[in-house]
Amino acid sequence: MKLLRLLCLALLLAAPVFAQAPVAQQMDTIVAAYRQIIVLTDGEASLDQINRDRVAIIGEAMFEENHLRIAALNGSLIGSDGKPASVPITEFLTRVESNGDYRDADKLVFRDTFDELQDIVGQLPPELKKRVTDDIAALDQIQALYQKEISATFGKFATRAMPVRREAWTKYVEFLKTKYARERILKEHDATLPPTETRGAIKAKRRDEIFGTELPPKTILLTFDDGPHPKYTDQVLEILKAHNIQGVFFEVGKNLGTVDDKGEVKLTPTAKAAYRVLEHGSAIGNHSYSHPVLPKLDAAKQTEEIQSTNKLIAYVQKSDPTVFRPPYGAVNDAVLKVSEGDKLKAMIWNIDSMDWADPVPSSIVQRVLDEVKKQGRGIILFHDIHKQVISVLPTLIDELEKDGYTFASWNGTEVTTGMRGTQVASEPPPVQSMYHDSWAAVIGIDDYKNWPKLRYAANDATAVRDVLVDKYKFKPDHVFLLTNEQATRQNILSLLGDKLGNPDMVNKDDRVFVFFAGHGATRKLASGRELGYIIPVEADLSSYEGQAISMTNFQDIAEAIPAKHLLFVMDSCYSGLALTRGAPMANSQNYLQEIARREARQMFTAGGADQQVADGGPNGHSVFTWTLLQALDGRADLNGDGVITASELATYVSPAVSALSQQTPSFGNLPGSQGGDFIFELKHESEFLESNSTQLNDDAIRLNSEIEKLRVANDEKERQNEQLRQEIAALKAGKETVAMVTRGAAEPSSPKSAFALNDEGMRLYKEKKYEEALAKFKEAAELAPTNALFANNTGFAFFRLAKYAEAAEWYQKSITIDPSRAIAYVNLGDADLKVDKRDDALKAFQKYLELMPNGKSAEYVRAKVSELQGK
Repeated sequence: MKLLRLLCLALLLAAPVFAQAPVAQQMDTIVAAYRQIIVLTDGEASLDQINRDRVAIIGEAMFEENHLRIAALNGSLIGSDGKPASVPITEFLTRVESNGDYRDADKLVFRDTFDELQDIVGQLPPELKKRVTDDIAALDQIQALYQKEISATFGKFATRAMPVRREAWTKYVEFLKTKYARERILKEHDATLPPTETRGAIKAKRRDEIFGTELPPKTILLTFDDGPHPKYTDQVLEILKAHNIQGVFFEVGKNLGTVDDKGEVKLTPTAKAAYRVLEHGSAIGNHSYSHPVLPKLDAAKQTEEIQSTNKLIAYVQKSDPTVFRPPYGAVNDAVLKVSEGDKLKAMIWNIDSMDWADPVPSSIVQRVLDEVKKQGRGIILFHDIHKQVISVLPTLIDELEKDGYTFASWNGTEVTTGMRGTQVASEPPPVQSMYHDSWAAVIGIDDYKNWPKLRYAANDATAVRDVLVDKYKFKPDHVFLLTNEQATRQNILSLLGDKLGNPDMVNKDDRVFVFFAGHGATRKLASGRELGYIIPVEADLSSYEGQAISMTNFQDIAEAIPAKHLLFVMDSCYSGLALTRGAPMANSQNYLQEIARREARQMFTAGGADQQVADGGPNGHSVFTWTLLQALDGRADLNGDGVITASELATYVSPAVSALSQQTPSFGNLPGSQGGDFIFELKHESEFLESNSTQLNDDAIRLNSEIEKLRVANDEKERQNEQLRQEIAALKAGKETVAMVTRGAAEPSSPKSAFALNDEGMRLYKEKKYEEALAKFKEAAELAPTNALFANNTGFAFFRLAKYAEAAEWYQKSITIDPSRAIAYVNLGDADLKVDKRDDALKAFQKYLELMPNGKSAEYVRAKVSELQGK
């Protein structure tokens, strides 16, 4: 048995052949598959969990295949130009109406086909028009006659006051079982199944997966897979809009478009529906490109399936997707490695509507309601490619609202209650990435074989790797780390030259970042010129030239790497580096686009010849790398535009390192640079502060304070120098009066966004500057009064200042904005205890346990509850 992906791909490739087959043959194939699905799902509720999962995955896979067959049949009846083909339509109607082998229940499989015919019925000749209209009416009668009996079969969880007679349906199923057997169907398709531990209810939760069972009580999230559909997706959106609800639509990439070998996107006409999903305020997620069983694929194909759809979604919504649903819910560590590398969280349902198998809306509603009642919360799985979901949603939503359920949405980071886009000042849309992809080589050596050992270089390298992945969207498998014995000359050159220099891997629109922490050396050549080297782990102490890597080597590497932007950052001291400083570009509206467009080859070194790297920085880092890490944390965003350029990085780091150590950092362009500048796109802070939030130690705070003083002094010096230059220019032009008037006037700064202010507040909080942090958090909260994050963080700053009543007031604001924000209840309980409001504190702690019974603060909160209850 071939893999499901190969089956689907083969069916897609064979679609033209299938469509060219006689209409009767197409219909018979569709009916046969439909019958097997009926046999497969009949009575599945009585099976054990493993076999229920087998039935669900294989049944849905068979339905996906049949869905493609029906689409091909519809294409035979209606041309791509929307015009009906009278002869095939006549053949179709005749076979439905007169084929004695078709039972009434079989005809329900053609509902979508009749729906398509109804859309173009006005173009049909009168005779065909009447036949289509009459057949649709007959199909409605068939569905009504079978409804109770089909509900009994598919509505597995329904409870009834008295048994329903199922004679007609039972006879139909018995007839099918003379042709097909469930076990035989399962065995024929078992090879397509992923390993048991990766699927359905059997599999354990892994890392960042989002499960419906983790939602707060009485909370529902509606999700829709396999779209977009040119017709049904819009109808789903209309229903959601009428009820003021937003959902998550997990799109299959091939329905959106194609991505060629050059990474260029071409959308299908169906992709227009995805734009309308976003206009409605609902979210779009990744559902793979061709809907395969991902754990059955190798790593390369898994990556292709996920990343192709990422590119299509990013093209549509102008930002990277953040949520992913594996087809059939099948996921393993290899799949999660790819999705997490792309900053995707996997979202798994806990309530399956089985709309893919159930032909009757009322039984779908009943099944979902009973399962919701059983679980009390959940992520519900629907498919917006099936007509029956249109009939299901209005009734289901009404019933859930009557029962007091709240509908959640996906805000790009997490599941939350409330409508997306209703905040007064929400996070600005992410800066559209200026790169196709990002790569890094990160090297750190402490344990030299022949040179003096270092203390902090390997730790520096690991920290740089972490900040690239956590803050700047570098995929973990795109960041190559070499430390200590791994960092040989051969390995370093192979990584830089062979791997990152490979045009089949690194694209011309990519960026490459190279960091080295270790020994450097300078050799004076016979010509009098100096040549710098970095020292690999095995290099000899005295005769190192043949074993080290020279700046000439790096120049060759820079020319060989095909990326648009390349930045070397060397926490090492040497000289003999031919760097140039280009004239700064005017900071115009198109400044970022211009420096992003131009090629950049840049290098930033910690010091020159005869200088020692200062290893005495905080947290086991050198002074240079610590300052670099603080810069990348956001402090180097000198103009507040949400990005840090390599030039800004050097401007922030260099004066501080020079003042705090005996090093003179050097920054500039290598030959071949064309005026571009390496760009880091900042990610805003999203942490809700609480008692376990991390802060810097005293050494780090002292050093950061010194760096900030130096930065302020340097900025003032630069301002004075600029004013002096303006005055000299004005005097030369005979404009002394004007120059004197403008002396000391500061340029107006652009207003900062609420999220930028929160970022500043977080940095100040980590340095225990609570008054200053409070001012930033409050300013952010005033700009965005409906943002729960800013309200909570304002409250926590008040708490740290021992202003507990004010803290409780702000925590309450955060809870009012987002009642599902569990950690805010812990903070509120702590604040209430400080002012001896024990009853209020108990209620807050109990609410946290109701929302997050297994949360990271649950043990602490249970202890507080026991204490307050006197246990």
